[in-house]
Amino acid sequence: MTSADIRQRFLNFFKERDHKVLPSSSLIPFGDPTTLFTIAGMVQFKPYFLGQAKPPYPRTATCQKVFRSVDIDLVGHDGHHLTFFEMLGNFSFGDYFKEKAIPYAWEFLTKELKLETARLWAGIHNDDDESFEIWKKTGVPPERIRRFGDEYNFWAAGPTGPCGPDSEIHYDWGEEYGCGRPDCGPNCEHCDRFLEVWNLVFITWNRDESGVRTPLPKKGIDTGMSLERLTSVVSQRRSLFDTDAFQPLIQHFAEEAGKPYGSDPETDVSYRVLADHARGTTMLLADGVVPANDGRGYVLRRVIRRAMVHARRLGPAVHLSSGVPIVARLLGPVYPEVKTQADRIAETVRSEEERFGVALRQGMERLQPLLERGTLHPEEVFYLHDTLGFPIELTAELAKERGIEVDLDAVAALMQSQRDRSRTATSNFSAPLAGRASRFVGYDHLEADTSVTDVFPVAGEAERADVFLEDTPFYAERGGQTADTGWLSWNGSKARVVDVQPQGEAIRHRVEMPPAKLKPGDHVHAAVDAPRRRAVARHHSATHLLHRALRDVLGEGAVQAGSSVQPDYATFDFRFPRALTAEEVDRVSALLNEKIRANLVRRVEELPLEQAIATGAVALFDEKYGEWVRVVSFGDWARELCGGTHVERSGEIGIALISTDRSIGAGVRRIEMRVGAAAEQQIRNAERVLRELGDILRTAPSELPARVAALQTEVKRLEKDAANLRQRLAAGGSARLEEAEVDGVRLILQRVDDQEKDLLPYADQVLNRANGNGVAIVIAGRNFAFKVASPLADRLPANDLIQAFRKVAGGKGGGRGQVGQGGGIDPNRVDDAFKSVQDYVRKQLKPPPRPSPASGGGGNP
Repeated sequence: MTSADIRQRFLNFFKERDHKVLPSSSLIPFGDPTTLFTIAGMVQFKPYFLGQAKPPYPRTATCQKVFRSVDIDLVGHDGHHLTFFEMLGNFSFGDYFKEKAIPYAWEFLTKELKLETARLWAGIHNDDDESFEIWKKTGVPPERIRRFGDEYNFWAAGPTGPCGPDSEIHYDWGEEYGCGRPDCGPNCEHCDRFLEVWNLVFITWNRDESGVRTPLPKKGIDTGMSLERLTSVVSQRRSLFDTDAFQPLIQHFAEEAGKPYGSDPETDVSYRVLADHARGTTMLLADGVVPANDGRGYVLRRVIRRAMVHARRLGPAVHLSSGVPIVARLLGPVYPEVKTQADRIAETVRSEEERFGVALRQGMERLQPLLERGTLHPEEVFYLHDTLGFPIELTAELAKERGIEVDLDAVAALMQSQRDRSRTATSNFSAPLAGRASRFVGYDHLEADTSVTDVFPVAGEAERADVFLEDTPFYAERGGQTADTGWLSWNGSKARVVDVQPQGEAIRHRVEMPPAKLKPGDHVHAAVDAPRRRAVARHHSATHLLHRALRDVLGEGAVQAGSSVQPDYATFDFRFPRALTAEEVDRVSALLNEKIRANLVRRVEELPLEQAIATGAVALFDEKYGEWVRVVSFGDWARELCGGTHVERSGEIGIALISTDRSIGAGVRRIEMRVGAAAEQQIRNAERVLRELGDILRTAPSELPARVAALQTEVKRLEKDAANLRQRLAAGGSARLEEAEVDGVRLILQRVDDQEKDLLPYADQVLNRANGNGVAIVIAGRNFAFKVASPLADRLPANDLIQAFRKVAGGKGGGRGQVGQGGGIDPNRVDDAFKSVQDYVRKQLKPPPRPSPASGGGGNP
């Protein structure tokens, strides 16, 4: 069986057992700030387990895309660590529990996949007698059921929240792979005879901040099994990299390198790294992550650069980007977003390959002075690696060439500390949020008479409260659209609503009032700021039309990567590998405004997700959609999945102005746009500026470009003339040059007709005449500058020379090391002051008196 066969068999198995098979969610978690990536199959179901939302199905099954970077440095060095993998899982939301979860797992592995029952072991929690009995009844001998503590067999959503014991299924590769100890079994610390295949989590309690566990009203099941690990077991390949999921990639990179896989252990590590990272990179880019210096983008960039280090080791013909089409071929049938974006993804990776060359140069610039110093601290090595992407191996190699030892153990400790922080962050699921479910009525009404369901104080803000309403016309911020603002009024009182945020199925209204003002059950009148909502709607509808215009002009690859919709502007991020030309911007703008003037009718439909996609509605890969979706169309032209608010007809937008097009990351650009009244204000501002410039330059606005160009030409000519004059004067073109030589040191005084205070550039050129053994003095009116040749700076500091000069010429000033300057001198006393400097130099360079022979110590015996 191939990995594709196993994936489909798993989904079919649970579909036949009344599980709703759902598609994988994005690798970017939707509405979950506690984790950078989707790290488990349960992430998309987290609101159901936390009690924040009602599950639409009692039991589901998925094959979920997963990305974990915690152990990235181990990937390639063994046969089972990965960054990207597919997690098979079945879930129950209060439907069934251990009594079915365990038999389902046993039946699938032994009957569907026909694994040898004698090779399967179970791990359970020390206190879980119920699971022990179920495993025995299922057919596992007691001696192959091992008990462990919380370290191995207890799962929690974080410090607080859902938790419970779990049961792991382990595969026994055989005694020949074991350590020989009589107690050798699952989780053995001395060998890798056993491989964990499936983890069955029994979500039983809710844990509060003090650690107290309260039984959940409905218990749940959350299971997870790596498709790649399962494939290795079914195909009897101890290494995941020897399965069909990786071998096409490994063979491809081996062909590029010209060296077969399996011929050299070090080379094999590089092949495995490239195969895994090609998959991870491709899948992250397909889901909208872009290389950056922080957040998700930083992790992606680190993965790409780690792969490129190994590619360079294999030879100049090996490129990570060349693996993208193979990943698209292998995973595209299951995840079509990969296939449709393969060209763009490969282009982005190629761009990063070019950037990596820059990173190497930057790393060398930082590393070189450290090597010259003769020592290299672990923190410096870690900084080069973690911040600049400079490989640790390369740092150690260059240091070794200079005889400098790098404490790699200390560097590894720093990296482990970072992994520990990452592991804590990625597992820190938040506790259930307060607030009962709210019904949004704001599509049709901007005001509503409703009831308060909950009121909570805001920490540290006595004059603000979080209010939850039964019905609300307020749009909660999501999908890039900013939140509504407005007012709540009741019994003669009125308070402003300043922010609205979704919390599961509830909607939180932040209100400027003390929390004691309202209580659950109170009746209030909720009113949205209508002019602001209309301005937001105009900008939101304009982004839909802009998206369609970009795809029409630039191609279907120009897909949305994000947006921010505000009342006075909107930003629209889209994937595109280069800057737009002026002609392309004009075409997009013309098409956009043409469709606005066409006054296209907005149409809203509620459709099943698959039907909506089939009808051409655009879905964003970093959004999470339910089974039913809201489709917003403008005429037959722009059609997208969207939950936001919009105008009734496109003509209400008025006019749209594209202000900027700029890069915000590799392969992603941002357009800023203003529409309606905001666009009109921008036009008025621009016209006012043009009129003012025309008045200043005494030119009609239409002639300003030509006038400015002519002025630029004139300025360049004048700057060139001034530079030539300064250079001629500083180089001695003037007759006002005085020189003196004291004990082999040349003192040169240059007078220039320039009143600028910064005379050091002149001093640089004057010092060149001294051939590296002199002092330059430049005088311009009442100002002066000194510069001393480097070999003389210790004996003739610039500040001391300046003080000798000022004793005669007066003024103020000083210096440090080789240079100094000042002003306020008497120009008529410069000649005498120059002689004073000569006397000082002569005194400083005079050799010390030799000691008298008679002054020696000692005497005759």
